[in-house]
This record gives sequence, structure tokens and C-alpha cells, in this order.
Amino acid sequence: MQPRLSSSRKWTAIPKELATQIQAVFKQTFHTQIGKGAILTEGRIYPAEILMSIGYKPESGLRQFNWEISIEYRRDKDNVMKLLNLAVDAAGSLFEQFFAAENDHDFPRIWQEVDFENRKLFVQYTTVNTELEAEADKLLGIEKSEDLAQGEWDDLETAESIKARLGVDDADDDQAGGDNDDGGSTTH
Repeated sequence: MQPRLSSSRKWTAIPKELATQIQAVFKQTFHTQIGKGAILTEGRIYPAEILMSIGYKPESGLRQFNWEISIEYRRDKDNVMKLLNLAVDAAGSLFEQFFAAENDHDFPRIWQEVDFENRKLFVQYTTVNTELEAEADKLLGIEKSEDLAQGEWDDLETAESIKARLGVDDADDDQAGGDNDDGGSTTH
């Protein structure tokens, strides 16, 4: 998952509990279409961009179907949690289109601007299998840190202030447990 904005370099992952909740909502909403497949969720909060990826991997097969949503925001003006919810709602609408379509030829493979609930956001469709990509990175010796704050945010918000704004504390992470038990993972 690559950010849309070239200025997006330092990021914070969405809380694991939120990713687990998103997966549960998608499994419930699309239970008929998903069956025993997996929903994979990844999200990052950059200083000026929210990036969310929600993917569906059928029970058998290597191909994974992902919708990525990018929303620009201003830290001093926008409510990050509302924008995360907006991204999830947009992904839900996109998955409705995906499951109704005969094929995926018309879905945007590069960032496309759309208006959704009176907000400008960008969407793109990919078929990257995130689990295979993570395994390939391991084999190549590419380390991927799962720390909360990636890189240095200089004078920007601290990880603690972001967690406080999202209403998450360390106790929530401990109670959430880690990966869910359906075989999918919440972050990559």
C-alpha cells in the first residue's frame, strides 16, 4: 500500500482494534459473497493523508481484491475518526460495486478522484496479495516494523496524542489480542 501524496512519508497505523472491527463489519455485511474468504484491513494515518486498504481474499486462490482510499485532511480542522469511518463507508460502497460487477476491468488501477458524502477522496483498485507480499519481503530480508509511529514526525503530533484523539489507549491494544482467529491479519 503506497500513499497517494508524495509528502506522505511518516505514518501511524490504525489501531488493531479498529481494523478488527472493520473486518467484522465487512464479514457481516457481505457474508453471502465472502463465504469462508478473508477480509484484510490496513490503514495508515499520515500528517496530511488518511490511507485505508480493505481487501477480500477468497478461500481458494492467490488473487486478493483490494480497494484503497486516500483522504487528505488538516490536523487542526478535521476529525480523523470521522474520516476513517468515511473511508470505511466508501470501501463498503466500492465492494457493493465489486460484488455486483461481472468483471473488474472498469475499476480504477490508479488514483481516481470521487466525491463521496460531500467529501473529495481518491480510490484505486488493486489485486496485490498482501500476505504473499509480506512473505516475499521476509524472504528478501526486508524488515517491516510494526511500531506505532513510523519514522520521525519532527514537530508534528506524537503517537500518544494521535491515540488520545482516536480514543485508544494501551489497555485497548492489550485487550484486543493481536491477529484475529479467521486466518486474516489486521495489518501488514
